[in-house]
Amino acid sequence: MQFANLQLVWLTALIPVFGWMIYAMASRRNRRLNDEYGESRLIERFSQPLSRKRLALKAVSFSACLACLVLALARPTVESGRSEFPMGTIDVVALVDVSRSMAVPDYKGKLPEPFKAGRRLDMAKYLVLNELIGSLNYNRLGVVTYAGSAFPQAFLSDDLPALKWVLSRAVSVGSAPGEGSELAKAFELAFTLFDLDSGRGHRRVIVLFSDGGNDSSLDDINAVVSELQKRDIDLIVVGLGKTQPSAIPSDLLSQQDQYFNGGKPWYEKDGQIVTSRLEENTLLLLKNKVQGRYVRVEEAKDFSMTTMVSRMEVKYKHGQYEFFPWLLMAAFGFFVIGLLAVSERKPRAIKKKPQINAKSDKGGPVK
Repeated sequence: MQFANLQLVWLTALIPVFGWMIYAMASRRNRRLNDEYGESRLIERFSQPLSRKRLALKAVSFSACLACLVLALARPTVESGRSEFPMGTIDVVALVDVSRSMAVPDYKGKLPEPFKAGRRLDMAKYLVLNELIGSLNYNRLGVVTYAGSAFPQAFLSDDLPALKWVLSRAVSVGSAPGEGSELAKAFELAFTLFDLDSGRGHRRVIVLFSDGGNDSSLDDINAVVSELQKRDIDLIVVGLGKTQPSAIPSDLLSQQDQYFNGGKPWYEKDGQIVTSRLEENTLLLLKNKVQGRYVRVEEAKDFSMTTMVSRMEVKYKHGQYEFFPWLLMAAFGFFVIGLLAVSERKPRAIKKKPQINAKSDKGGPVK
């Protein structure tokens, strides 16, 4: 048997003292009441006092009730061989660029609904929702979106259906704060997610979905590389977009960007149409320095998580049978017994002297 809060079990050593205190206090109260209201011999004749056995039963019942409550809080469990729960050993954090450049429709006509617009971000979401989540059975996934700053879109979790629901609705162009693409900030937040929730002995993987845009300094990137090596984190880099420059359509940006762009068909800055293309230099630099993997995505089939990560391990943990509800029921039962532990003895009946019917000389009863 195992206890989740083993230190609480030691409190059960004080329960006999608690029971003795209940018995002593109840006995003292019983005697005091008898002394206040008259002579004990007469009171016991016409009342229902608590006997010593009933007082002892009351003390034992309340003590057992307290013992059950303490043990319930200690959460005792035993291993149950009848069921096993799969437990993944890989923790993955996906970094997704949501800056304006990710709105370029380089994949138009290559993705199904609801990704038919074919933006770079649409391809990233499609790969996360279908390829990444689809191959992480019982392992855990976290998602960080980034632009000028990083945002924790989802902490590490093995509830993959819930992650699908969140990511399909919450990840959009401009959903992270700031301007530009601060790649180093995204990695720093990923390290924080691992520190918070990644289990000891788990394999850690970062999957970067980016078109290569980066506003972090070279020193910041080198610091990221050092941290990846020190933490022994696997890196997979997914390059999105075409190598030819393309303009950014305004209607594929956020409503705020469309408003400030003044209804122009292409996104402009300082009167110039902004273009974007896949910049592989930074992505390849990261990949080479940490001995990672890199794939340029032209079609959705180009990226396969199972080929990128060869050891998609799943261990099985024995099921546990918990006694918590049974201990609560037992505590309630002992509490009821303690409340009902009162004397059921009826008051002594007063014996009446027999009446003698004397007869008169005439044969009738004496009046």
